[in-house]
Amino acid sequence: MFQDLISKTLVLTFFISSVAFSQNIMVDHSFKQNVGLYDLDEPLQLWLDFLHSKNDMDGAKYWNTKEVKMYSDSTYFQLRDIDYFDIGDKIRTLQYGTTILGITQHDSVYKITSKFQVDYNDSTSITPIIFHVYAKKDKTSDSLKLYNPLPINLNLDMNSKKVDFITYIYPSGHNFNEKLAKKQSKLVEQIAREYDFELDNYQFIFTKDRSSFFKLRGYDFHFENIGVETPSGRADVENGIVYSYGCNEFYPHELIHLFLNPKYPNAHSWFIEGFATYYGQSRGQPLEWHLKKLKDYLNEHPEIDLNSPLNLVNMDHVTGYKYALGGLFVKIAYDEGGVDNVRQLLNSGNSNEDFFLALEAVLGIERNSLNSYIRNYLNSAF
Repeated sequence: MFQDLISKTLVLTFFISSVAFSQNIMVDHSFKQNVGLYDLDEPLQLWLDFLHSKNDMDGAKYWNTKEVKMYSDSTYFQLRDIDYFDIGDKIRTLQYGTTILGITQHDSVYKITSKFQVDYNDSTSITPIIFHVYAKKDKTSDSLKLYNPLPINLNLDMNSKKVDFITYIYPSGHNFNEKLAKKQSKLVEQIAREYDFELDNYQFIFTKDRSSFFKLRGYDFHFENIGVETPSGRADVENGIVYSYGCNEFYPHELIHLFLNPKYPNAHSWFIEGFATYYGQSRGQPLEWHLKKLKDYLNEHPEIDLNSPLNLVNMDHVTGYKYALGGLFVKIAYDEGGVDNVRQLLNSGNSNEDFFLALEAVLGIERNSLNSYIRNYLNSAF
């Protein structure tokens, strides 16, 4: 969604070479002074023991039995963005610098809030995430254990309603728009019929804005929650769940990924995102809206080389080249040869070489003529 402002690789290299993991777990002093007063020693110690574990597998003994069995003894901790440096272990990541900010209690449930902060040098630090987890008694072990925030937050703050094959989970104060939900079901069913996709039962979780989206998932602050807010979403393909904000009951782009990606696991990402944009919009806007913007932008920037499109990322914070141009290629394929042409793109392979070969074989566009072809197409179409 957004690019990190500081190089993760540079920060990671520095800390691997110079910082011991366990030396950077701290308890905020103002909170520490009141732990005994509010009888919070047990949940605090549980969280500290977890953070001081060797790795995620070692920390599984502090997590509740149900979620460890549901996922695994290394993936039970579902706040995936905590793996900020992509080292594949959340506990080891948090050991670079975590401060426990506080614990609140509601009945027998404890909410534990922490800050992940890495000091790069004396004058520069990064705080990509402030997050929370829960602690409560685990029925299986009859002892206090840790829990992922999303399931508990869903029960606290959200309602649900099933429309056709989609279960919508939405904010408690939201007036559910069943007409909009039906519109989404109808669109997805139409795509499935045309391309022979097999649909399943899906969950569609949405919030009104970006901050609510992150808090629901356990992030009180997230490094992506900056700048101008536009509709967005994420698809958890493995579990059949869409998370979105800004468009309420209608955000088909991510829903399409739930059945598109499993059927075409070897498709190039530009064709995957292009398909989802062509049929399901991007950032809440139809493909044509993005292409009109792109046409104007390209006319203002003749220096942009579209013969190497895969080197291009975002035109701005709303329109990405992968989505707009990927959608354009799918549109051209469909206009010229219908479903069969689109299937050929999706079946063409996932390497960059496969991408360019598919454009030439299916659409008749040679790599060295992409720049002129795209510009001419957009100027004549829009």
